[in-house]
Amino acid sequence: MMLKDRVALDIRVSGIVQGVGFRPFVHRLASRYQLAGYVRNMGGSEVEIRVEGNCLSISSFLKALLDEKPPPARLEEVLIKFTQADNVEGFSILPSAKEAELYSMIPPDFSICDHCLAEIYDPNDRHYRYAFNSCAWCGPRFSIMRDVPYDREKTSMLEFKLCEDCEREYKDREDLRRFHAQGISCPKCGPKLWMEDSDGEKIHSEDPVRDAARLLDEGKILAIRGLGGYHIACLATDDEVVRKLRERKRRPSKPFALMALSVEVVERYAVVNETARDLLTSPERPIVLMPAKGGIS
Repeated sequence: MMLKDRVALDIRVSGIVQGVGFRPFVHRLASRYQLAGYVRNMGGSEVEIRVEGNCLSISSFLKALLDEKPPPARLEEVLIKFTQADNVEGFSILPSAKEAELYSMIPPDFSICDHCLAEIYDPNDRHYRYAFNSCAWCGPRFSIMRDVPYDREKTSMLEFKLCEDCEREYKDREDLRRFHAQGISCPKCGPKLWMEDSDGEKIHSEDPVRDAARLLDEGKILAIRGLGGYHIACLATDDEVVRKLRERKRRPSKPFALMALSVEVVERYAVVNETARDLLTSPERPIVLMPAKGGIS
């Protein structure tokens, strides 16, 4: 390609574009269409892209940018302007910049994806039974962010340095789910599970998840600490323990949030319309208000 035929664009993208695998996605598109330049997060939660190449390749890049974005991403505004080509080579993911031109949305927390769930259930996978498994498409975002732009050092994951295996996945350009994914971890390098009694003393437990489930079944009230804070939990079908929790929280009638294994389980207790079903199965898995079925309080 003659240098005089080279075109350069500066692109600013706002929306939910940080913490959703957007920069690695842009990197893959640029490599696909043999474009040079860079992508980086900006301080207003937006993403800056600079691409250089021939007009046809850039046109294809822009179309793919809109049509093939990662599932959790949401593009609210895309600003494009022509600029002077610097004739650089290669495409890079640059460190984040502090300055902000567009103020964008902080990504919400995303429910675990099917791929990460499959790894948790696979005895041969290094994430087997690892409670904090995540990737570019799922896991906590809003709950662990301390500041923008969304980088690991500005989240609750700061103190958990990546092990060699996670570092390798983080740097692997062919890894669709973990290349430059900021919140990844594994049993070697990530948060660990343990149990404490009400006095803060550690309780020996070979399997904290199983033991916590057993205690809930026995009518105990647990404080479950995660990356984003505490959840006070009890068995929702035990009227007596729910009454105790209402007394302790001084919440006599306001509904508590309920957790269920599936939408089919929810349907035993609540009226689930099409809108509610879509929300319950969305990547965000928000709390949804639904009418209780007759006879259920």
